[in-house]
This record gives sequence, C-alpha cells and structure tokens, in this order.
Amino acid sequence: MKIPKWTKINLVCCVALFVSISGQVFAVNTITHAEALLSNGAITLQDGTIPTSGGVTVGYFSSTAPMDSIIQTWSAGNAVSNLISSGWVDVRTVIGNDMQANGDWDWPGQGTGGKIGGTFNWTYNASLANRQLYVFAFNGGTSGFGFNATGVVSATSSAFTSSSFSGSSQWAALRGSTWLLPASDGTAVNLRVTDVDTAGELIMGTETGANSFRDIAMVPEPSTGALMMIGAAGLVALRRLRKV
Repeated sequence: MKIPKWTKINLVCCVALFVSISGQVFAVNTITHAEALLSNGAITLQDGTIPTSGGVTVGYFSSTAPMDSIIQTWSAGNAVSNLISSGWVDVRTVIGNDMQANGDWDWPGQGTGGKIGGTFNWTYNASLANRQLYVFAFNGGTSGFGFNATGVVSATSSAFTSSSFSGSSQWAALRGSTWLLPASDGTAVNLRVTDVDTAGELIMGTETGANSFRDIAMVPEPSTGALMMIGAAGLVALRRLRKV
C-alpha cells in the first residue's frame, strides 16, 4: 500500500519536532546565598556576633505576600507558622530541586567566619519568573535542610514545617529589589545582604557595621528587648547613684 505524499510530509515534520523537543536542554538556574564573603555583608545577632544555631529560609509567597506591617507584628516564635499560613514556599521544598555540596543555609555555616553561604539549583520555571524572593533568618532551631555531618541533605528529604527554627529568640526579614526568580533560562540570582536598602527592603532587623548596608542584625523578641532596656536603664541608674 502506497503512503500518500502528504502523510509522509506529516511524519517527517512530527519526527523533526520530536527530535527538536527531545534535544532541548534547559540550563540550570541558581540561587546563591553568598553571605560567606565579607564584602557581601552578613546577618548577625543583635550584639554583632555570628549565630551558632538556626539559619535562614529562602523563598517566595505562592499568593499575595503579606504587607510589611503585618510581618512586623510577627515574633521569632510564631514567624514560621505565619509564613506557612501565608503561602510561603521555601525554594528547597520545590520538587526536583537539590542542594549543592558547596554550602549550606544553616548556622554555623561552612563559609568564612561561620557565615551562611550556599547555592541552590533548579530547572527553569517560567510561571515563577520575577517572583519576589525573601530571606527570613532565625537564631535557633534548624531548617531541616543544608549541610550536616553525613553530607548534603536533599530538598525532598525533609519538609519545612511550623516546628522549624523553634526556640528562636531573634530574627530578621529581608527583601532585596534584585532578589527576583530568574525571568529566563540559565540565569541566576545572588542574595547578598549588601543588596538590601534599609529604607524599604529591611522588614525586620537593624543595620550594623562600619559600612552602610553592610551587616544586618536580627531583632530580639520583645521580652528579650525589654530585658535589655531594663538592664540599660539599671546601668544608668547605677552610674547616677555612684556619682551621688
């Protein structure tokens, strides 16, 4: 039986299309949390020291992000629960993604001076292009991801839950205007603390360090802050008594 000419043409076109699609290779997009380098700034405790426990969650809101004024009413103790209820998506929980072995997002970090630093890879997803990325930092608990004694933990091996970072007493929330999920394939985004403009992108935390926008200190819980204020007031009163 003779195959019509138009059918042969269709078959050739279909095969060519299949080969084209099959041969299409998507480059890997990356998110680099490059805090390990001194020039990129750091997230610290209120006293300027590097945290010894806890870490950061890096991600985006699946729907409308809560207003900064709402986030500022959260505390370190309930911030993670509020994030989850607000549609928070940690980039490491997205199916098919995997941490690289050259860094981590938990304290104490593997970077210079124990700072956090790491790179996360994923296949390009056009539906997420230009989504705003946030960094939420905590000084207690564990995120369940990152580097541990046995090696790199897969993003799918542990879920980001409301118990993550439990016990934290200080935290910070950052949103850089350049921290957007890539709008094209094969590109990357670098999350540097120095990218944060304290005028509109530092949601929770305080600027510290010798250079402008260099370091961001986490904010203590209200109870901790109150104790610090009481302690400071006590010192002032003590000095006055000594003068008398």
